[in-house]
Amino acid sequence: MNKQELIEYLLLEMEKYNIHITSDECFPKNAMVNIKRKLMIYNPAKITAFKIAHELSHVINKDICRGSENDTINPQEVRANHEAILILWEIFEANGGNYEYFNVFVDITESPFELAEMIIKNEYLEMHEAITEIFENEIKVSLNKQEMHDYIIDYISYFDVLETINVYHFLDRYHLSHSFYDMAEKEFQQLLEAG
Repeated sequence: MNKQELIEYLLLEMEKYNIHITSDECFPKNAMVNIKRKLMIYNPAKITAFKIAHELSHVINKDICRGSENDTINPQEVRANHEAILILWEIFEANGGNYEYFNVFVDITESPFELAEMIIKNEYLEMHEAITEIFENEIKVSLNKQEMHDYIIDYISYFDVLETINVYHFLDRYHLSHSFYDMAEKEFQQLLEAG
């Protein structure tokens, strides 16, 4: 998706909220939305995907009272900037983009680089942590007691005399998560007490 296609897509999204859109090359700003009047006006020579997404965020959140365009401490403006980047990133990913092409994302959307980098990095870290947590929980569920028993029997069979057991060494040898430590330790105790 190129810049113009992205802008057209965002304008269509804006229309879904019953916002009448007007372009005017003499309009002094790049874009502005009036939610009460359900009107957006933009300058086609100045408009960027980031600015449309910013205005779309105001529409979605029904922001009626706002400060000036450059009011960086206004919470609604801060939120609109943040959400604009997330809206654009979602579209970028849906079209095959990923973090490796972050510079392409910034170029196409004309998002502020530092702000976009901070928000997207944060999103990726949170997503990575969530995926890791889900994956670890899935592993815990999928490894049953019988499988652990079989791994331990195989591990013990390599030793002629077994004086001490390093459970972490066992887990590493069978490429098991250290989160299985308690399960493995109990199984070792039961097998060694029975033997």
